[in-house]
Amino acid sequence: MSRCVIVAAGQILDYERAKSFLQPDDLFVFCDDGLRHAEGLGGMPSVIVGDFDSCNAELLTKWSNRCEIIRLPREKDDTDTLFAVKLALERGYSDFLLLGAMGGRFDHALGNISILLYLAGLGKKAVLVDDYSQMQIVGKEPFFIKDNCSFFSVLTIAGDVSGVTIKNAKYPLENASLKADFQLGISNEVLPGKTVEVSVEQGRVLVVVVK
Repeated sequence: MSRCVIVAAGQILDYERAKSFLQPDDLFVFCDDGLRHAEGLGGMPSVIVGDFDSCNAELLTKWSNRCEIIRLPREKDDTDTLFAVKLALERGYSDFLLLGAMGGRFDHALGNISILLYLAGLGKKAVLVDDYSQMQIVGKEPFFIKDNCSFFSVLTIAGDVSGVTIKNAKYPLENASLKADFQLGISNEVLPGKTVEVSVEQGRVLVVVVK
């Protein structure tokens, strides 16, 4: 099955960067005012979800006869973005790319990062890309980072972790324990010509690769 691209209503300034992560057979789900990114991304919406409290009415009308629209109540437990993710899960998707999920309101940005934890807990693949970085959850399965990035960070956003190993980095770790109240893993670097390997024995971390 193809990958599901969830486009939220956050910031996308560099559309060319965002488009470099897209694949020809991606399915697009736009969340409320995230629909404003459709033209910049060159993505054809398959589904638009939201309570439409912020979406441009003319833009919504433009797409109303061309794709599926799901109207949500304004008062609900799930954000529009989380609803979109759950909808895609119900329809069999297991590979996700989140765009427009950062910038603007910090509470929404943090909520969208938590979606990565949610999907990782279900054994699904998910990557969040913004104008400056790409993020994903890493656990026991090794994660690799090439030397074409500026920095990378290993963040303990889901609590204390142990058995953290970072190889081929300026600041390596071997079977280390990291605390959630001290972000030791910010701004590490890949050694020239090397590929970093990150893994965690107990717990999960957010790995942020900065372009």
